[in-house]
Amino acid sequence: MKRSAAGMMALIMAVIATFPTEAAVNYVKKLRGAKAIEVTYESSYKGRTYPGATIVSISGEQVRISTADNGRGRRGDAPVQNTYIDYATRQWYKVAQLPGGREISSARDFASDSAMRVIGREKVLGLDCTVARTSINSNTIDICYTDALPFEGTPQPGVGVPSGLVLKVTRNGESVQEAVDIKAFRPDGSLFPAQWGERLSDPEYLYAINQSGVITVPVFDHARINFSGAAIPDALNDGEVYNVGGGTIVIRKVTLPDSAAAADRSIFAEVVQYSEGDAYDRTGSIFVIPTGKKQSFVDAIRNLKSVPAFVSDSTAYHGLVSTDGYDAPLELMRFFTGFGVRAFNKNVVPGQEWVDSVLYKTEISDLASHLSGEQWIGAYIGNWDGRGHILSLDLKYYPGGGDRKFTAMPLFNTVNYLEQAGQPYPIFMLNDSLQTEFTLDHPVENAMLCYTTTGHGGWGGGDEFNKKTNTIILDGREVITFIPWRDDCGTYRNNNPCSGNFANGLSSSDLSRSNWCPGTVTNPEYIYLGNLAAGKHKLTVKIPQGKPAGSSNSYWCISGTLLY
Repeated sequence: MKRSAAGMMALIMAVIATFPTEAAVNYVKKLRGAKAIEVTYESSYKGRTYPGATIVSISGEQVRISTADNGRGRRGDAPVQNTYIDYATRQWYKVAQLPGGREISSARDFASDSAMRVIGREKVLGLDCTVARTSINSNTIDICYTDALPFEGTPQPGVGVPSGLVLKVTRNGESVQEAVDIKAFRPDGSLFPAQWGERLSDPEYLYAINQSGVITVPVFDHARINFSGAAIPDALNDGEVYNVGGGTIVIRKVTLPDSAAAADRSIFAEVVQYSEGDAYDRTGSIFVIPTGKKQSFVDAIRNLKSVPAFVSDSTAYHGLVSTDGYDAPLELMRFFTGFGVRAFNKNVVPGQEWVDSVLYKTEISDLASHLSGEQWIGAYIGNWDGRGHILSLDLKYYPGGGDRKFTAMPLFNTVNYLEQAGQPYPIFMLNDSLQTEFTLDHPVENAMLCYTTTGHGGWGGGDEFNKKTNTIILDGREVITFIPWRDDCGTYRNNNPCSGNFANGLSSSDLSRSNWCPGTVTNPEYIYLGNLAAGKHKLTVKIPQGKPAGSSNSYWCISGTLLY
């Protein structure tokens, strides 16, 4: 059978490709007689090489995998980790020393060539390699390994441990870890650590690593929020929990991470809540009490009428709007309790499994300028029940992601935290609007309004169940008009064991509402305000509030924080 010239050339090139290259010959000569070797690997993604390197040390049947300084600013509190492979026992180990000195490890069995299929040949460092492919969690992994050297090892035992020396691992054709050098070395004894530390399962180990850099600040631990008539004491001590405002607010002064740590982290508020007797869905809120001005919300708790007010229809609304001498509470999270979680889990509805408590978790990184140092933190659940609710709150600071450098300026907050202490419902939108002024001492760019809004009035014609426009006006210019609304409330049926069931098959907790659902967090809207000049500005919020029905009123709980 005759071959074409092109075919003959391809055959010749294929044969030549099987010959050892000069580089391969040099490596074999250089490592001849070596008892141990070190392989240096570099990593890249889409052709871009990352700084730093991975070092794989191999001595007999022992392998140690360590990471050289990658130049990417590893946190000083990050765990120190190494990985080891023991070919004698067919296991690989992960070992870490956590901040504080705790040592942990995990172990996993491996089988050579497991779940791999050979797809071709390749050269790395001039050495002829077999390329095998496997799939892990929908990722395609190509592993290039050689038997030209009498050593076994890999930089990534988690993707498979073939029989040979792995010189290259490629994930999805884009992420590559490839050997760039091999040299002989003399190990000082065993490559394995003298102690393996506390042995954990793989999931436990990974969880411990991932959580090791998290700063958790416990604020409230099973605090009771109920109607008790409790008032603020004359003296307040740091760290103590106080029930105030008739008992439906708890406040505590806590020490948070310093401003540098807060600015360099992602911050989350995490609330766990359940009912101890209250059967209804209730407005909940987590807030900071800014204390940088002459008066704060602490003064309002002591004497509501002592703080600034605006007047609408002859009603004075104290403490809702910031002024030059007073800051309204800065809301971190708006949530709504489910109907009677835990206390009423005895209610049986076929097909429903009630949760024991509800977790509400939301990111609050944009408010980091008020989440460092000593701060008063408050939690509110509006209710008139003597047993009320139990609430726990943690603030969690996660490493990384803290590239937000906003200053947060609280402008208004109409959540009637002091309802049980005589604060009127915020019903002024019926014939009026909310107006507030703020002053900037320098021009700012790309300002935003962090705006949380929920409508209330729990009957058919009330604003809870009717779509209403919210209009934001800045310095006389309409910025946005939108309708805040939630259609997904039926998703959270299992958070509502005491919700009423209707003849049409729906439950009360299923019904769509004005931007809230029982047993959920309400997310803020981020409204772009643009570049703002230095000096005084006026912001207005307009909502066409529904008319009262008998003794029932519609009202809107809105809070706004300027971010710049």
